[in-house]
Amino acid sequence: MNLMGKLARRTSALCAALLALGMVASCGGSTEQIDPFAPTRMLVLGDEMSVLTKLQPQGRKYSVNSLVTGSNVDLDCVVLPIWHQAVAYTYLFSYEECDPSGLGGNAAKIYAVPGAKVEDIPAQIERARLVNGSFSRTDLFTMLVGANDVLDLYQRVYLADPTTDTYNAIVVELQARGARLGQIVNELTTLDVSGPKVLLSTIPLMNLTPYAYQQAIDRPAIGAVAALYEFSQAFNTALRVNIVNDGRFIGLIELDGLLNAGVNDPSRYGLTNITQAVCAVDLPDCTTGTLVPNGNAVTWLWASDLWMGPTAHLNLGNFARGRVLGNPF
Repeated sequence: MNLMGKLARRTSALCAALLALGMVASCGGSTEQIDPFAPTRMLVLGDEMSVLTKLQPQGRKYSVNSLVTGSNVDLDCVVLPIWHQAVAYTYLFSYEECDPSGLGGNAAKIYAVPGAKVEDIPAQIERARLVNGSFSRTDLFTMLVGANDVLDLYQRVYLADPTTDTYNAIVVELQARGARLGQIVNELTTLDVSGPKVLLSTIPLMNLTPYAYQQAIDRPAIGAVAALYEFSQAFNTALRVNIVNDGRFIGLIELDGLLNAGVNDPSRYGLTNITQAVCAVDLPDCTTGTLVPNGNAVTWLWASDLWMGPTAHLNLGNFARGRVLGNPF
Protein backbone atom coordinates (compact mmCIF):
# COMPACT_ATOMS: atom_id res chain seq x y z
CA MET A 1 0.00 0.00 0.00
CA ASN A 2 1.37 3.44 -0.90
CA LEU A 3 1.96 6.25 1.63
CA MET A 4 -1.34 8.01 1.00
CA GLY A 5 -3.25 4.75 1.20
CA LYS A 6 -1.65 3.86 4.52
CA LEU A 7 -2.38 7.25 6.01
CA ALA A 8 -5.90 7.20 4.66
CA ARG A 9 -6.46 3.86 6.39
CA ARG A 10 -5.03 5.27 9.61
CA THR A 11 -7.22 8.37 9.30
CA SER A 12 -10.32 6.28 8.61
CA ALA A 13 -9.69 4.32 11.78
CA LEU A 14 -9.32 7.56 13.75
CA CYS A 15 -12.51 8.98 12.29
CA ALA A 16 -14.40 5.82 13.15
CA ALA A 17 -13.21 6.05 16.73
CA LEU A 18 -14.23 9.69 17.03
CA LEU A 19 -17.61 9.06 15.48
CA ALA A 20 -18.19 6.21 17.89
CA LEU A 21 -17.61 8.65 20.74
CA GLY A 22 -20.07 11.12 19.21
CA MET A 23 -17.45 13.88 19.19
CA VAL A 24 -17.33 14.81 15.52
CA ALA A 25 -20.08 15.53 13.09
CA SER A 26 -18.29 13.91 10.15
CA CYS A 27 -14.91 12.87 8.84
CA GLY A 28 -14.27 14.20 5.37
CA GLY A 29 -17.72 15.66 4.72
CA SER A 30 -18.77 18.23 2.18
CA THR A 31 -18.55 22.00 2.24
CA GLU A 32 -20.43 24.73 0.48
CA GLN A 33 -17.24 26.27 -0.86
CA ILE A 34 -17.06 26.28 -4.65
CA ASP A 35 -13.29 25.83 -4.52
CA PRO A 36 -12.40 24.25 -1.16
CA PHE A 37 -9.15 25.36 0.44
CA ALA A 38 -6.48 22.68 0.02
CA PRO A 39 -3.46 23.35 2.25
CA THR A 40 -0.15 21.76 1.37
CA ARG A 41 1.34 22.08 4.86
CA MET A 42 0.24 23.05 8.34
CA LEU A 43 2.42 25.11 10.73
CA VAL A 44 1.44 24.91 14.40
CA LEU A 45 2.12 27.88 16.72
CA GLY A 46 1.25 28.39 20.36
CA ASP A 47 1.68 26.94 23.84
CA GLU A 48 1.16 23.64 25.71
CA MET A 49 -2.24 23.06 24.16
CA SER A 50 -0.64 22.60 20.72
CA VAL A 51 2.51 20.67 21.63
CA LEU A 52 3.42 17.15 20.59
CA THR A 53 6.75 16.52 22.29
CA LYS A 54 9.92 16.09 20.29
CA LEU A 55 11.77 14.39 23.15
CA GLN A 56 11.35 10.66 23.60
CA PRO A 57 8.85 9.25 23.81
CA GLN A 58 7.77 11.53 20.98
CA GLY A 59 4.23 12.71 20.49
CA ARG A 60 3.29 13.19 24.14
CA LYS A 61 0.57 15.76 24.74
CA TYR A 62 -0.24 18.19 27.51
CA SER A 63 -3.45 16.25 27.89
CA VAL A 64 -4.04 12.52 28.41
CA ASN A 65 -1.91 10.19 26.28
CA SER A 66 -3.36 6.92 25.06
CA LEU A 67 -1.53 3.65 25.65
CA VAL A 68 -1.15 1.13 22.85
CA THR A 69 -3.61 -1.71 23.35
CA GLY A 70 -2.02 -4.36 25.51
CA SER A 71 0.85 -2.15 26.70
CA ASN A 72 1.43 -0.32 29.96
CA VAL A 73 4.16 1.95 28.59
CA ASP A 74 3.95 2.40 24.82
CA LEU A 75 1.96 5.39 23.58
CA ASP A 76 -0.32 5.77 20.58
CA CYS A 77 -0.10 9.48 19.77
CA VAL A 78 -2.88 9.26 17.16
CA VAL A 79 -5.53 8.18 19.64
CA LEU A 80 -6.95 10.88 21.96
CA PRO A 81 -5.69 13.57 19.56
CA ILE A 82 -5.16 17.19 20.46
CA TRP A 83 -7.12 19.79 18.56
CA HIS A 84 -4.97 20.46 15.50
CA GLN A 85 -4.53 16.74 14.80
CA ALA A 86 -8.16 16.64 13.66
CA VAL A 87 -7.28 19.25 11.03
CA ALA A 88 -4.05 17.53 9.99
CA TYR A 89 -5.72 14.16 9.49
CA THR A 90 -8.43 15.74 7.35
CA TYR A 91 -5.69 16.51 4.81
CA LEU A 92 -3.74 13.27 5.44
CA PHE A 93 -0.85 15.20 7.01
CA SER A 94 1.51 13.47 9.42
CA TYR A 95 3.90 14.89 12.03
CA GLU A 96 7.55 14.18 12.67
CA GLU A 97 6.58 13.94 16.35
CA CYS A 98 3.65 11.59 15.72
CA ASP A 99 4.13 9.16 12.86
CA PRO A 100 3.64 5.70 14.39
CA SER A 101 3.17 4.03 11.01
CA GLY A 102 6.39 5.52 9.63
CA LEU A 103 4.63 7.17 6.72
CA GLY A 104 6.95 10.17 6.43
CA GLY A 105 5.89 13.34 4.67
CA ASN A 106 5.46 15.29 7.90
CA ALA A 107 3.49 18.14 6.33
CA ALA A 108 2.27 19.17 9.79
CA LYS A 109 5.07 21.01 11.57
CA ILE A 110 4.99 22.05 15.22
CA TYR A 111 6.66 25.24 16.49
CA ALA A 112 4.49 25.60 19.59
CA VAL A 113 6.37 25.31 22.90
CA PRO A 114 5.28 24.89 26.52
CA GLY A 115 4.97 28.15 28.41
CA ALA A 116 4.69 30.31 25.29
CA LYS A 117 3.05 33.72 25.54
CA VAL A 118 2.05 36.27 22.93
CA GLU A 119 5.53 37.79 22.98
CA ASP A 120 6.96 34.45 21.81
CA ILE A 121 4.84 34.11 18.66
CA PRO A 122 7.01 36.30 16.36
CA ALA A 123 9.99 34.06 17.15
CA GLN A 124 7.91 30.96 16.36
CA ILE A 125 6.90 32.51 13.03
CA GLU A 126 10.50 33.36 12.24
CA ARG A 127 11.63 29.84 13.11
CA ALA A 128 8.96 28.44 10.79
CA ARG A 129 10.18 30.74 8.02
CA LEU A 130 13.81 29.76 8.49
CA VAL A 131 12.94 26.08 8.24
CA ASN A 132 10.33 26.25 5.48
CA GLY A 133 11.20 29.33 3.43
CA SER A 134 8.61 31.81 2.22
CA PHE A 135 5.00 31.21 3.14
CA SER A 136 2.35 30.73 0.48
CA ARG A 137 -1.41 30.83 0.07
CA THR A 138 -1.56 27.06 0.60
CA ASP A 139 0.09 27.24 4.04
CA LEU A 140 -2.23 26.84 7.00
CA PHE A 141 -1.16 28.12 10.41
CA THR A 142 -2.88 27.11 13.63
CA MET A 143 -2.51 29.41 16.61
CA LEU A 144 -3.63 29.06 20.23
CA VAL A 145 -1.81 31.22 22.77
CA GLY A 146 -2.59 33.61 25.61
CA ALA A 147 -3.48 31.38 28.56
CA ASN A 148 0.06 31.74 29.90
CA ASP A 149 -0.25 35.52 29.61
CA VAL A 150 -3.28 35.41 31.90
CA LEU A 151 -1.59 33.03 34.33
CA ASP A 152 1.63 35.04 34.39
CA LEU A 153 -0.07 38.30 35.29
CA TYR A 154 -2.42 36.66 37.77
CA GLN A 155 0.35 34.76 39.58
CA ARG A 156 3.19 37.25 39.33
CA VAL A 157 1.32 40.55 39.66
CA TYR A 158 -2.20 40.10 41.05
CA LEU A 159 -1.34 37.67 43.83
CA ALA A 160 1.44 39.99 44.99
CA ASP A 161 -0.96 42.95 45.21
CA PRO A 162 -4.65 41.98 44.82
CA THR A 163 -5.96 45.53 44.76
CA THR A 164 -8.42 47.26 42.45
CA ASP A 165 -5.63 49.28 40.84
CA THR A 166 -3.62 46.14 40.10
CA TYR A 167 -6.72 44.39 38.79
CA ASN A 168 -7.49 47.24 36.39
CA ALA A 169 -3.88 47.48 35.25
CA ILE A 170 -3.84 43.77 34.41
CA VAL A 171 -7.06 44.09 32.41
CA VAL A 172 -5.49 46.90 30.37
CA GLU A 173 -2.30 44.89 29.86
CA LEU A 174 -4.20 41.81 28.69
CA GLN A 175 -6.25 43.92 26.32
CA ALA A 176 -2.96 45.14 24.87
CA ARG A 177 -1.62 41.59 24.55
CA GLY A 178 -4.82 40.37 22.88
CA ALA A 179 -4.67 43.29 20.46
CA ARG A 180 -1.00 42.57 19.79
CA LEU A 181 -1.79 38.96 18.91
CA GLY A 182 -4.50 40.14 16.56
CA GLN A 183 -2.00 42.42 14.85
CA ILE A 184 0.54 39.60 14.58
CA VAL A 185 -2.05 37.38 12.91
CA ASN A 186 -3.10 40.13 10.49
CA GLU A 187 0.54 40.73 9.58
CA LEU A 188 1.18 37.01 9.13
CA THR A 189 -1.50 36.78 6.45
CA THR A 190 0.28 39.49 4.43
CA LEU A 191 3.91 38.41 4.93
CA ASP A 192 4.23 36.96 1.44
CA VAL A 193 2.56 37.59 -1.88
CA SER A 194 -0.60 35.52 -1.54
CA GLY A 195 -0.70 35.20 2.23
CA PRO A 196 -0.99 32.06 4.37
CA LYS A 197 -4.24 31.20 6.13
CA VAL A 198 -4.59 31.12 9.93
CA LEU A 199 -6.82 29.07 12.20
CA LEU A 200 -6.90 31.24 15.32
CA SER A 201 -8.42 30.19 18.62
CA THR A 202 -9.48 32.22 21.61
CA ILE A 203 -8.10 31.06 24.95
CA PRO A 204 -10.00 29.09 27.58
CA LEU A 205 -11.81 31.00 30.27
CA MET A 206 -9.26 30.30 32.97
CA ASN A 207 -11.86 30.73 35.71
CA LEU A 208 -13.30 27.35 34.65
CA THR A 209 -10.12 25.43 35.47
CA PRO A 210 -9.53 23.28 38.55
CA TYR A 211 -6.73 25.73 39.32
CA ALA A 212 -9.25 28.57 39.64
CA TYR A 213 -11.50 26.53 41.93
CA GLN A 214 -8.54 25.75 44.18
CA GLN A 215 -7.49 29.38 44.20
CA ALA A 216 -10.98 30.31 45.41
CA ILE A 217 -10.52 27.91 48.33
CA ASP A 218 -6.96 28.96 49.13
CA ARG A 219 -7.50 32.73 48.71
CA PRO A 220 -11.19 33.42 49.36
CA ALA A 221 -10.66 37.16 49.91
CA ILE A 222 -9.26 38.07 46.49
CA GLY A 223 -12.03 36.95 44.13
CA ALA A 224 -9.79 34.59 42.16
CA VAL A 225 -12.52 33.10 39.97
CA ALA A 226 -13.94 36.50 39.02
CA ALA A 227 -10.46 37.88 38.35
CA LEU A 228 -9.46 34.98 36.09
CA TYR A 229 -12.74 35.35 34.21
CA GLU A 230 -12.26 39.08 33.61
CA PHE A 231 -8.60 38.62 32.66
CA SER A 232 -9.49 35.91 30.12
CA GLN A 233 -12.35 37.98 28.73
CA ALA A 234 -10.14 41.06 28.36
CA PHE A 235 -7.65 39.10 26.27
CA ASN A 236 -10.24 37.34 24.10
CA THR A 237 -12.33 40.46 23.44
CA ALA A 238 -9.30 42.45 22.34
CA LEU A 239 -8.18 39.58 20.12
CA ARG A 240 -11.58 39.33 18.43
CA VAL A 241 -11.89 43.04 17.65
CA ASN A 242 -8.35 43.40 16.30
CA ILE A 243 -8.34 40.69 13.63
CA VAL A 244 -9.55 41.09 10.07
CA ASN A 245 -12.29 38.49 10.47
CA ASP A 246 -13.82 38.38 6.99
CA GLY A 247 -13.09 34.70 6.35
CA ARG A 248 -10.54 35.25 3.59
CA PHE A 249 -7.40 34.62 5.61
CA ILE A 250 -8.40 33.99 9.24
CA GLY A 251 -10.73 31.34 10.60
CA LEU A 252 -11.66 32.20 14.20
CA ILE A 253 -12.55 29.35 16.55
CA GLU A 254 -13.91 30.11 19.99
CA LEU A 255 -12.53 27.79 22.63
CA ASP A 256 -13.89 29.99 25.42
CA GLY A 257 -17.43 29.44 24.18
CA LEU A 258 -16.95 25.71 23.71
CA LEU A 259 -15.65 25.19 27.23
CA ASN A 260 -18.35 27.39 28.70
CA ALA A 261 -20.98 25.29 26.92
CA GLY A 262 -19.43 22.10 28.24
CA VAL A 263 -19.47 23.41 31.80
CA ASN A 264 -23.06 24.68 31.54
CA ASP A 265 -24.41 21.47 29.96
CA PRO A 266 -21.87 18.69 30.62
CA SER A 267 -24.15 15.76 29.81
CA ARG A 268 -24.65 17.06 26.28
CA TYR A 269 -20.91 16.68 25.73
CA GLY A 270 -20.62 13.34 27.49
CA LEU A 271 -18.90 14.87 30.52
CA THR A 272 -19.31 13.65 34.08
CA ASN A 273 -16.65 15.76 35.82
CA ILE A 274 -15.97 19.42 34.98
CA THR A 275 -14.14 20.56 38.11
CA GLN A 276 -11.28 18.13 38.79
CA ALA A 277 -8.10 17.07 37.02
CA VAL A 278 -8.09 13.47 35.80
CA CYS A 279 -4.31 13.03 35.70
CA ALA A 280 -2.44 11.77 38.76
CA VAL A 281 0.96 12.76 37.31
CA ASP A 282 2.33 15.90 35.70
CA LEU A 283 1.81 16.62 32.01
CA PRO A 284 2.96 15.64 29.43
CA ASP A 285 3.59 12.26 31.10
CA CYS A 286 -0.05 11.52 31.91
CA THR A 287 -1.47 8.41 30.24
CA THR A 288 -4.67 6.43 30.45
CA GLY A 289 -2.74 4.30 32.94
CA THR A 290 -1.87 7.18 35.31
CA LEU A 291 -5.28 8.64 36.11
CA VAL A 292 -6.73 9.41 39.52
CA PRO A 293 -8.91 6.68 41.06
CA ASN A 294 -12.16 6.36 39.08
CA GLY A 295 -10.91 8.95 36.59
CA ASN A 296 -11.99 8.71 32.96
CA ALA A 297 -9.93 10.37 30.23
CA VAL A 298 -12.95 10.94 27.98
CA THR A 299 -15.64 12.01 30.44
CA TRP A 300 -13.52 14.36 32.56
CA LEU A 301 -13.12 17.85 31.13
CA TRP A 302 -9.67 18.64 32.53
CA ALA A 303 -6.44 16.69 32.21
CA SER A 304 -4.60 18.82 34.77
CA ASP A 305 -5.48 21.79 36.95
CA LEU A 306 -4.79 24.07 33.96
CA TRP A 307 -4.94 22.12 30.71
CA MET A 308 -7.91 20.48 29.06
CA GLY A 309 -8.48 16.81 28.39
CA PRO A 310 -9.25 14.80 25.25
CA THR A 311 -12.96 15.62 24.93
CA ALA A 312 -12.32 19.37 24.92
CA HIS A 313 -9.54 18.88 22.38
CA LEU A 314 -11.77 16.76 20.16
CA ASN A 315 -14.58 19.31 20.17
CA LEU A 316 -12.17 22.17 19.47
CA GLY A 317 -10.58 20.11 16.71
CA ASN A 318 -13.92 19.44 15.11
CA PHE A 319 -14.78 23.14 15.28
CA ALA A 320 -11.39 23.98 13.72
CA ARG A 321 -11.85 21.41 10.99
CA GLY A 322 -15.23 22.89 10.15
CA ARG A 323 -13.70 26.35 9.89
CA VAL A 324 -11.08 25.21 7.38
CA LEU A 325 -13.61 23.31 5.27
CA GLY A 326 -16.18 26.11 5.37
CA ASN A 327 -14.21 29.35 5.22
CA PRO A 328 -13.92 31.04 1.80
CA PHE A 329 -10.13 30.94 1.96
